[in-house]
Amino acid sequence: MADPDNPSLDKQQHIKYWQRCHKTYLPSPYTAYDSTRLTFACFIISSLDLLSVPLTSSERTAIRRWVLSLQHPEGGFCGSSTHALPGQEAYKGTANIAATFFALVLLGLAAENEDEARSAFKGVDRVRLLKWVKRLQREDGSFGQILWDGEIMGGRDMRHSYLASCIRWMLRGDVKEGDEAWVDDLDVDKMIAHVKRGQTYDGGVAESSQLESHAGYAYCAIGALSLLDRPLNSTSIHSPEKAMEEGIPNRQGLVQFLASRPFSYLPQEEEDDEVEENFIESKIGSTDYGHVGFNGRWNKKADTCYCWWAGGSLAMLGNTSIIPVLPSRRYLLNITQHRIGGFSKAVGRPPDMYHSFLGLAALATMGDEDLKEFDVDAINMSSSTPKDTVDAVEPPKAKETESKAWSDDKRRKFETKSKSEFYDPCQEAAQASYRCLFRNGGDKNMCGEYFQAYRDCKQEWTEKRRREGRGWF
Repeated sequence: MADPDNPSLDKQQHIKYWQRCHKTYLPSPYTAYDSTRLTFACFIISSLDLLSVPLTSSERTAIRRWVLSLQHPEGGFCGSSTHALPGQEAYKGTANIAATFFALVLLGLAAENEDEARSAFKGVDRVRLLKWVKRLQREDGSFGQILWDGEIMGGRDMRHSYLASCIRWMLRGDVKEGDEAWVDDLDVDKMIAHVKRGQTYDGGVAESSQLESHAGYAYCAIGALSLLDRPLNSTSIHSPEKAMEEGIPNRQGLVQFLASRPFSYLPQEEEDDEVEENFIESKIGSTDYGHVGFNGRWNKKADTCYCWWAGGSLAMLGNTSIIPVLPSRRYLLNITQHRIGGFSKAVGRPPDMYHSFLGLAALATMGDEDLKEFDVDAINMSSSTPKDTVDAVEPPKAKETESKAWSDDKRRKFETKSKSEFYDPCQEAAQASYRCLFRNGGDKNMCGEYFQAYRDCKQEWTEKRRREGRGWF
Protein backbone atom coordinates (compact mmCIF):
# COMPACT_ATOMS: atom_id res chain seq x y z
CA MET A 1 0.00 0.00 0.00
CA ALA A 2 1.31 3.45 -0.93
CA ASP A 3 2.57 5.59 1.93
CA PRO A 4 0.88 9.04 1.69
CA ASP A 5 3.66 10.57 3.79
CA ASN A 6 6.34 9.35 1.38
CA PRO A 7 4.59 9.04 -2.00
CA SER A 8 6.20 7.80 -5.19
CA LEU A 9 5.91 8.78 -8.81
CA ASP A 10 3.46 6.63 -10.77
CA LYS A 11 6.06 6.20 -13.49
CA GLN A 12 4.11 3.83 -15.72
CA GLN A 13 1.08 6.13 -15.80
CA HIS A 14 3.28 9.08 -16.71
CA ILE A 15 4.90 7.07 -19.49
CA LYS A 16 1.45 6.16 -20.84
CA TYR A 17 0.37 9.80 -20.65
CA TRP A 18 3.36 11.05 -22.63
CA GLN A 19 3.21 8.23 -25.14
CA ARG A 20 -0.43 9.14 -25.82
CA CYS A 21 0.64 12.72 -26.37
CA HIS A 22 3.36 11.51 -28.73
CA LYS A 23 1.48 8.90 -30.74
CA THR A 24 -2.05 10.30 -31.10
CA TYR A 25 -3.85 13.58 -31.61
CA LEU A 26 -3.95 15.91 -28.64
CA PRO A 27 -7.30 16.90 -27.07
CA SER A 28 -9.16 19.57 -29.02
CA PRO A 29 -8.33 22.46 -26.61
CA TYR A 30 -4.75 22.29 -27.89
CA THR A 31 -5.90 23.25 -31.40
CA ALA A 32 -5.74 26.94 -30.51
CA TYR A 33 -2.06 26.52 -29.63
CA ASP A 34 -0.96 25.15 -32.99
CA SER A 35 1.61 27.94 -33.35
CA THR A 36 3.50 26.48 -30.37
CA ARG A 37 3.63 22.92 -31.67
CA LEU A 38 7.44 22.89 -31.35
CA THR A 39 7.07 23.70 -27.67
CA PHE A 40 4.66 20.81 -27.08
CA ALA A 41 6.92 18.45 -29.03
CA CYS A 42 9.83 19.45 -26.81
CA PHE A 43 7.80 18.84 -23.64
CA ILE A 44 6.87 15.37 -24.93
CA ILE A 45 10.35 14.25 -25.96
CA SER A 46 12.00 15.81 -22.88
CA SER A 47 9.54 14.06 -20.57
CA LEU A 48 10.08 10.69 -22.24
CA ASP A 49 13.82 11.29 -21.88
CA LEU A 50 13.45 12.08 -18.16
CA LEU A 51 11.41 8.87 -17.78
CA SER A 52 14.15 6.87 -19.60
CA VAL A 53 11.89 5.92 -22.53
CA PRO A 54 14.15 5.57 -25.59
CA LEU A 55 13.15 6.82 -29.02
CA THR A 56 13.32 4.47 -31.99
CA SER A 57 15.65 5.20 -34.89
CA SER A 58 12.68 6.09 -37.12
CA GLU A 59 11.32 8.47 -34.46
CA ARG A 60 14.68 10.23 -34.19
CA THR A 61 14.83 10.60 -37.95
CA ALA A 62 11.25 11.91 -38.08
CA ILE A 63 11.98 14.48 -35.37
CA ARG A 64 15.04 15.80 -37.20
CA ARG A 65 13.20 15.97 -40.52
CA TRP A 66 10.22 17.76 -39.00
CA VAL A 67 12.25 20.27 -36.98
CA LEU A 68 14.49 21.20 -39.90
CA SER A 69 11.42 21.66 -42.11
CA LEU A 70 10.44 24.58 -39.84
CA GLN A 71 13.70 26.49 -40.35
CA HIS A 72 13.03 29.97 -41.69
CA PRO A 73 15.09 31.14 -44.68
CA GLU A 74 16.04 34.40 -42.94
CA GLY A 75 17.15 32.71 -39.71
CA GLY A 76 15.47 31.01 -36.76
CA PHE A 77 12.62 28.51 -36.65
CA CYS A 78 8.85 28.76 -36.99
CA GLY A 79 6.54 27.39 -34.30
CA SER A 80 4.65 24.98 -36.57
CA SER A 81 4.09 24.15 -40.21
CA THR A 82 0.95 26.28 -40.35
CA HIS A 83 3.08 29.34 -39.61
CA ALA A 84 5.85 28.50 -42.06
CA LEU A 85 3.93 29.54 -45.18
CA PRO A 86 6.14 31.49 -47.59
CA GLY A 87 3.55 34.13 -48.51
CA GLN A 88 4.77 37.71 -48.41
CA GLU A 89 3.38 38.62 -44.99
CA ALA A 90 4.16 35.32 -43.28
CA TYR A 91 7.68 35.42 -44.69
CA LYS A 92 8.51 38.59 -42.77
CA GLY A 93 8.13 37.50 -39.19
CA THR A 94 7.15 33.90 -38.61
CA ALA A 95 10.38 32.75 -36.98
CA ASN A 96 10.38 33.47 -33.24
CA ILE A 97 12.94 33.13 -30.51
CA ALA A 98 11.00 30.60 -28.41
CA ALA A 99 10.43 28.24 -31.34
CA THR A 100 14.11 28.51 -32.23
CA PHE A 101 15.16 27.48 -28.73
CA PHE A 102 12.81 24.49 -28.67
CA ALA A 103 13.90 23.45 -32.17
CA LEU A 104 17.56 23.30 -31.12
CA VAL A 105 16.76 21.41 -27.92
CA LEU A 106 14.72 18.87 -29.90
CA LEU A 107 17.61 18.31 -32.28
CA GLY A 108 19.85 17.67 -29.27
CA LEU A 109 17.32 15.27 -27.72
CA ALA A 110 17.07 13.37 -31.01
CA ALA A 111 20.76 12.47 -30.77
CA GLU A 112 21.13 8.94 -29.40
CA ASN A 113 24.81 9.10 -28.42
CA GLU A 114 27.80 11.42 -28.36
CA ASP A 115 28.70 10.67 -31.99
CA GLU A 116 25.22 11.71 -33.15
CA ALA A 117 25.36 14.73 -30.83
CA ARG A 118 28.35 16.09 -32.73
CA SER A 119 26.20 16.34 -35.84
CA ALA A 120 22.93 17.23 -34.07
CA PHE A 121 22.83 20.68 -35.65
CA LYS A 122 23.72 19.52 -39.13
CA GLY A 123 21.30 21.27 -41.45
CA VAL A 124 20.90 24.29 -39.15
CA ASP A 125 22.04 27.50 -40.81
CA ARG A 126 24.09 28.43 -37.78
CA VAL A 127 25.58 31.68 -39.08
CA ARG A 128 22.27 33.06 -40.32
CA LEU A 129 20.51 32.01 -37.10
CA LEU A 130 23.06 33.69 -34.82
CA LYS A 131 22.93 36.87 -36.91
CA TRP A 132 19.12 36.79 -36.65
CA VAL A 133 19.28 36.51 -32.84
CA LYS A 134 21.72 39.40 -32.70
CA ARG A 135 19.26 41.53 -34.69
CA LEU A 136 16.63 40.78 -32.03
CA GLN A 137 18.69 42.58 -29.36
CA ARG A 138 17.74 46.19 -28.62
CA GLU A 139 20.05 49.01 -27.64
CA ASP A 140 19.00 48.63 -23.99
CA GLY A 141 20.18 44.99 -24.00
CA SER A 142 16.73 43.39 -24.04
CA PHE A 143 15.50 41.00 -26.74
CA GLY A 144 12.35 40.94 -28.82
CA GLN A 145 10.42 37.89 -29.94
CA ILE A 146 10.33 38.31 -33.72
CA LEU A 147 11.50 40.57 -36.53
CA TRP A 148 8.69 42.10 -38.57
CA ASP A 149 9.80 44.01 -41.65
CA GLY A 150 13.16 44.52 -39.97
CA GLU A 151 11.62 45.91 -36.77
CA ILE A 152 12.00 44.17 -33.40
CA MET A 153 8.60 43.13 -32.05
CA GLY A 154 7.58 41.79 -28.63
CA GLY A 155 8.07 43.17 -25.13
CA ARG A 156 11.25 43.40 -23.10
CA ASP A 157 10.40 40.06 -21.59
CA MET A 158 13.03 38.40 -19.38
CA ARG A 159 12.12 35.10 -21.04
CA HIS A 160 13.52 36.39 -24.33
CA SER A 161 16.87 37.12 -22.67
CA TYR A 162 16.98 33.59 -21.29
CA LEU A 163 16.16 32.07 -24.69
CA ALA A 164 18.82 34.18 -26.41
CA SER A 165 21.40 33.10 -23.83
CA CYS A 166 20.46 29.43 -24.36
CA ILE A 167 20.70 29.70 -28.14
CA ARG A 168 24.07 31.43 -27.84
CA TRP A 169 25.39 28.66 -25.59
CA MET A 170 24.14 25.87 -27.86
CA LEU A 171 25.30 27.32 -31.18
CA ARG A 172 28.14 29.76 -30.71
CA GLY A 173 30.92 27.31 -29.88
CA ASP A 174 34.51 28.21 -29.11
CA VAL A 175 35.10 29.95 -32.44
CA LYS A 176 37.84 32.57 -32.61
CA GLU A 177 37.54 35.86 -34.45
CA GLY A 178 38.92 35.48 -37.95
CA ASP A 179 37.76 31.86 -38.30
CA GLU A 180 35.42 31.05 -41.16
CA ALA A 181 32.60 30.22 -38.72
CA TRP A 182 32.99 33.45 -36.71
CA VAL A 183 29.85 35.50 -36.04
CA ASP A 184 29.73 38.73 -34.04
CA ASP A 185 28.59 37.98 -30.51
CA LEU A 186 25.56 39.38 -28.72
CA ASP A 187 26.21 42.46 -26.62
CA VAL A 188 26.68 40.49 -23.42
CA ASP A 189 27.37 43.54 -21.24
CA LYS A 190 24.11 45.18 -22.29
CA MET A 191 22.21 41.92 -21.70
CA ILE A 192 23.61 41.71 -18.17
CA ALA A 193 22.66 45.36 -17.56
CA HIS A 194 19.10 44.68 -18.75
CA VAL A 195 18.76 41.72 -16.38
CA LYS A 196 20.20 43.81 -13.55
CA ARG A 197 17.54 46.50 -14.08
CA GLY A 198 14.83 43.86 -13.59
CA GLN A 199 15.50 43.25 -9.88
CA THR A 200 12.74 44.74 -7.73
CA TYR A 201 12.56 46.19 -4.21
CA ASP A 202 11.58 42.81 -2.71
CA GLY A 203 14.58 41.01 -4.22
CA GLY A 204 12.59 39.32 -6.98
CA VAL A 205 12.81 39.91 -10.72
CA ALA A 206 10.35 41.45 -13.18
CA GLU A 207 10.54 42.91 -16.68
CA SER A 208 11.67 46.12 -14.97
CA SER A 209 12.22 47.20 -11.38
CA GLN A 210 8.87 49.05 -11.38
CA LEU A 211 6.79 45.93 -12.12
CA GLU A 212 5.65 42.99 -9.99
CA SER A 213 8.29 40.36 -9.22
CA HIS A 214 7.67 36.84 -10.47
CA ALA A 215 9.38 33.48 -9.88
CA GLY A 216 9.29 32.66 -13.60
CA TYR A 217 11.14 35.87 -14.44
CA ALA A 218 13.60 35.13 -11.65
CA TYR A 219 14.37 31.74 -13.20
CA CYS A 220 14.87 33.29 -16.64
CA ALA A 221 17.16 36.01 -15.29
CA ILE A 222 19.28 33.57 -13.28
CA GLY A 223 19.35 31.06 -16.17
CA ALA A 224 20.41 33.70 -18.69
CA LEU A 225 23.29 34.83 -16.48
CA SER A 226 24.30 31.28 -15.59
CA LEU A 227 24.57 30.31 -19.26
CA LEU A 228 26.62 33.43 -20.00
CA ASP A 229 29.07 32.13 -17.39
CA ARG A 230 28.99 28.57 -18.75
CA PRO A 231 31.81 27.62 -21.19
CA LEU A 232 30.91 27.62 -24.88
CA ASN A 233 32.30 24.13 -25.38
CA SER A 234 32.21 20.93 -23.33
CA THR A 235 35.95 20.78 -22.58
CA SER A 236 36.57 24.24 -21.12
CA ILE A 237 36.82 24.85 -17.40
CA HIS A 238 33.80 26.62 -15.92
CA SER A 239 34.50 30.33 -15.60
CA PRO A 240 33.84 32.36 -12.42
CA GLU A 241 30.30 33.69 -11.96
CA LYS A 242 31.11 37.07 -13.50
CA ALA A 243 27.74 37.58 -15.21
CA MET A 244 25.82 36.28 -12.19
CA GLU A 245 27.62 38.65 -9.85
CA GLU A 246 27.10 41.67 -12.09
CA GLY A 247 23.52 40.86 -13.07
CA ILE A 248 22.10 40.23 -9.59
CA PRO A 249 23.04 43.15 -7.35
CA ASN A 250 21.01 41.87 -4.38
CA ARG A 251 21.59 38.13 -4.32
CA GLN A 252 20.50 37.73 -0.70
CA GLY A 253 17.23 39.52 -1.49
CA LEU A 254 16.62 37.22 -4.47
CA VAL A 255 17.18 34.12 -2.34
CA GLN A 256 14.81 35.57 0.27
CA PHE A 257 12.14 36.18 -2.39
CA LEU A 258 12.45 32.62 -3.74
CA ALA A 259 12.50 31.14 -0.23
CA SER A 260 9.16 32.86 0.41
CA ARG A 261 7.41 31.06 -2.45
CA PRO A 262 6.67 27.73 -0.69
CA PHE A 263 3.82 27.56 1.81
CA SER A 264 1.68 24.98 3.56
CA TYR A 265 -1.17 23.70 1.40
CA LEU A 266 -4.66 23.30 2.88
CA PRO A 267 -7.59 21.74 0.99
CA GLN A 268 -10.48 24.14 0.58
CA GLU A 269 -13.19 23.26 3.09
CA GLU A 270 -16.00 25.65 2.16
CA GLU A 271 -17.19 25.68 -1.44
CA ASP A 272 -19.09 28.95 -1.18
CA ASP A 273 -16.26 31.13 0.08
CA GLU A 274 -16.06 34.36 -1.89
CA VAL A 275 -12.27 34.23 -1.81
CA GLU A 276 -10.73 30.91 -2.79
CA GLU A 277 -7.69 30.22 -0.68
CA ASN A 278 -5.74 27.03 -0.38
CA PHE A 279 -2.71 28.01 1.62
CA ILE A 280 -1.32 29.48 4.77
CA GLU A 281 1.91 31.37 4.27
CA SER A 282 4.52 30.03 6.64
CA LYS A 283 7.50 31.73 8.14
CA ILE A 284 10.81 30.88 6.52
CA GLY A 285 12.47 28.11 8.48
CA SER A 286 9.21 26.60 9.71
CA THR A 287 9.37 22.79 9.77
CA ASP A 288 5.68 22.16 10.43
CA TYR A 289 4.87 21.15 6.85
CA GLY A 290 2.40 18.62 5.50
CA HIS A 291 2.03 19.44 1.83
CA VAL A 292 3.99 22.39 0.47
CA GLY A 293 3.02 24.18 -2.73
CA PHE A 294 4.75 27.09 -4.43
CA ASN A 295 3.36 30.29 -5.89
CA GLY A 296 5.01 32.64 -8.36
CA ARG A 297 3.94 35.97 -6.85
CA TRP A 298 2.90 37.29 -3.47
CA ASN A 299 -0.58 36.26 -2.26
CA LYS A 300 -1.25 33.86 -5.13
CA LYS A 301 -2.44 30.26 -5.02
CA ALA A 302 -0.22 27.21 -5.32
CA ASP A 303 0.58 26.04 -8.84
CA THR A 304 2.51 22.95 -9.93
CA CYS A 305 4.79 24.86 -12.30
CA TYR A 306 6.22 27.09 -9.57
CA CYS A 307 7.69 24.10 -7.80
CA TRP A 308 10.00 24.16 -10.81
CA TRP A 309 10.42 27.90 -11.42
CA ALA A 310 11.26 28.64 -7.78
CA GLY A 311 13.01 25.34 -7.03
CA GLY A 312 15.08 25.45 -10.22
CA SER A 313 16.10 29.03 -9.47
CA LEU A 314 17.29 28.10 -5.98
CA ALA A 315 19.19 25.15 -7.44
CA MET A 316 21.06 27.43 -9.88
CA LEU A 317 21.93 29.75 -7.00
CA GLY A 318 23.29 26.82 -4.98
CA ASN A 319 20.58 27.07 -2.31
CA THR A 320 18.81 23.73 -2.67
CA SER A 321 18.84 23.25 1.11
CA ILE A 322 16.08 25.87 1.30
CA ILE A 323 13.69 23.73 -0.77
CA PRO A 324 11.37 21.69 1.52
CA VAL A 325 11.87 18.52 -0.55
CA LEU A 326 9.65 15.93 1.17
CA PRO A 327 6.56 18.15 1.71
CA SER A 328 6.98 19.52 -1.83
CA ARG A 329 7.04 15.97 -3.18
CA ARG A 330 3.91 15.21 -1.18
CA TYR A 331 2.17 18.21 -2.76
CA LEU A 332 3.13 17.17 -6.29
CA LEU A 333 2.53 13.44 -5.90
CA ASN A 334 -0.53 13.46 -3.60
CA ILE A 335 -2.27 16.63 -4.79
CA THR A 336 -1.54 17.43 -8.46
CA GLN A 337 -0.30 14.11 -9.87
CA HIS A 338 -3.22 12.89 -12.00
CA ARG A 339 -4.59 9.36 -11.99
CA ILE A 340 -4.22 9.07 -15.78
CA GLY A 341 -0.65 10.35 -15.67
CA GLY A 342 0.76 13.84 -15.92
CA PHE A 343 0.24 16.73 -13.51
CA SER A 344 -2.50 19.31 -13.30
CA LYS A 345 -2.08 23.00 -12.59
CA ALA A 346 -3.97 22.61 -9.31
CA VAL A 347 -6.17 20.10 -7.54
CA GLY A 348 -9.28 19.04 -9.46
CA ARG A 349 -8.05 20.08 -12.89
CA PRO A 350 -7.08 17.82 -15.81
CA PRO A 351 -3.40 17.27 -16.62
CA ASP A 352 -1.78 19.38 -19.32
CA MET A 353 1.60 19.11 -21.00
CA TYR A 354 3.05 22.32 -19.56
CA HIS A 355 2.42 21.43 -15.93
CA SER A 356 3.09 17.73 -16.52
CA PHE A 357 6.56 18.45 -17.86
CA LEU A 358 7.46 21.02 -15.19
CA GLY A 359 6.16 18.69 -12.47
CA LEU A 360 8.64 16.05 -13.65
CA ALA A 361 11.38 18.68 -13.91
CA ALA A 362 10.78 19.77 -10.32
CA LEU A 363 10.90 16.18 -9.05
CA ALA A 364 14.07 15.50 -11.04
CA THR A 365 15.68 18.56 -9.46
CA MET A 366 14.71 17.14 -6.05
CA GLY A 367 16.53 13.91 -6.93
CA ASP A 368 13.57 11.58 -7.65
CA GLU A 369 15.02 8.09 -8.14
CA ASP A 370 12.62 7.29 -11.01
CA LEU A 371 13.87 10.19 -13.12
CA LYS A 372 17.13 11.19 -14.74
CA GLU A 373 19.09 14.11 -13.37
CA PHE A 374 18.05 17.45 -14.81
CA ASP A 375 20.14 20.30 -16.19
CA VAL A 376 18.58 23.18 -14.25
CA ASP A 377 20.25 25.87 -16.41
CA ALA A 378 19.08 24.49 -19.76
CA ILE A 379 15.45 23.54 -19.19
CA ASN A 380 14.20 20.63 -21.35
CA MET A 381 17.51 18.77 -21.07
CA SER A 382 18.32 15.91 -18.75
CA SER A 383 21.91 15.71 -17.57
CA SER A 384 22.40 12.65 -19.78
CA THR A 385 21.37 14.47 -22.96
CA PRO A 386 24.50 14.49 -25.15
CA LYS A 387 26.16 17.86 -24.57
CA ASP A 388 28.69 17.66 -27.40
CA THR A 389 26.12 19.57 -29.43
CA VAL A 390 27.72 22.76 -28.10
CA ASP A 391 30.92 21.81 -29.93
CA ALA A 392 29.14 21.02 -33.20
CA VAL A 393 30.05 24.17 -35.09
CA GLU A 394 29.92 23.65 -38.84
CA PRO A 395 31.67 26.00 -41.27
CA PRO A 396 29.18 28.22 -43.10
CA LYS A 397 27.92 26.96 -46.44
CA ALA A 398 28.35 28.82 -49.68
CA LYS A 399 25.92 31.71 -50.02
CA GLU A 400 24.06 30.21 -52.96
CA THR A 401 23.15 27.10 -50.95
CA GLU A 402 22.22 29.03 -47.80
CA SER A 403 19.20 30.53 -49.50
CA LYS A 404 17.72 27.11 -50.25
CA ALA A 405 16.10 26.61 -46.84
CA TRP A 406 12.84 26.69 -48.82
CA SER A 407 13.14 24.56 -51.95
CA ASP A 408 10.81 25.13 -54.88
CA ASP A 409 9.06 21.81 -54.15
CA LYS A 410 8.58 22.73 -50.50
CA ARG A 411 7.28 26.18 -51.41
CA ARG A 412 4.72 24.70 -53.80
CA LYS A 413 3.71 22.12 -51.20
CA PHE A 414 2.77 24.77 -48.62
CA GLU A 415 1.24 27.18 -51.12
CA THR A 416 -1.13 24.53 -52.52
CA LYS A 417 -2.01 22.78 -49.27
CA SER A 418 -5.56 23.47 -48.08
CA LYS A 419 -6.00 24.82 -44.57
CA SER A 420 -8.05 21.77 -43.56
CA GLU A 421 -5.03 19.54 -44.08
CA PHE A 422 -3.24 21.23 -41.18
CA TYR A 423 -5.90 20.34 -38.63
CA ASP A 424 -7.22 17.22 -36.92
CA PRO A 425 -9.27 15.30 -39.54
CA CYS A 426 -11.30 13.80 -36.70
CA GLN A 427 -12.46 17.11 -35.21
CA GLU A 428 -15.78 16.95 -37.06
CA ALA A 429 -16.52 13.52 -35.57
CA ALA A 430 -15.51 14.78 -32.11
CA GLN A 431 -17.79 17.80 -32.38
CA ALA A 432 -20.68 15.58 -33.46
CA SER A 433 -20.13 13.54 -30.28
CA TYR A 434 -20.22 16.66 -28.11
CA ARG A 435 -23.39 17.91 -29.78
CA CYS A 436 -25.04 14.54 -29.18
CA LEU A 437 -24.11 14.65 -25.49
CA PHE A 438 -25.54 18.16 -25.21
CA ARG A 439 -28.81 17.12 -26.84
CA ASN A 440 -29.15 14.10 -24.56
CA GLY A 441 -28.19 15.67 -21.25
CA GLY A 442 -24.78 13.99 -21.13
CA ASP A 443 -26.11 10.44 -21.60
CA LYS A 444 -23.27 8.61 -23.38
CA ASN A 445 -25.49 5.60 -24.08
CA MET A 446 -27.44 7.72 -26.57
CA CYS A 447 -24.29 8.71 -28.46
CA GLY A 448 -22.49 5.42 -28.98
CA GLU A 449 -22.41 5.59 -32.77
CA TYR A 450 -20.84 9.06 -32.69
CA PHE A 451 -18.11 8.00 -30.28
CA GLN A 452 -17.41 4.90 -32.36
CA ALA A 453 -17.09 7.03 -35.51
CA TYR A 454 -14.58 9.22 -33.69
CA ARG A 455 -12.56 6.21 -32.47
CA ASP A 456 -12.54 4.69 -35.96
CA CYS A 457 -11.31 7.97 -37.42
CA LYS A 458 -8.52 8.22 -34.84
CA GLN A 459 -7.43 4.63 -35.42
CA GLU A 460 -7.37 5.05 -39.19
CA TRP A 461 -5.34 8.26 -38.96
CA THR A 462 -2.90 6.79 -36.42
CA GLU A 463 -2.31 3.71 -38.57
CA LYS A 464 -1.73 5.88 -41.62
CA ARG A 465 0.85 8.01 -39.79
CA ARG A 466 2.54 4.89 -38.43
CA ARG A 467 2.81 3.38 -41.92
CA GLU A 468 4.36 6.62 -43.12
CA GLY A 469 6.81 6.53 -40.19
CA ARG A 470 5.85 10.05 -39.17
CA GLY A 471 4.43 9.60 -35.64
CA TRP A 472 2.65 12.54 -34.03
CA PHE A 473 4.84 15.16 -35.68
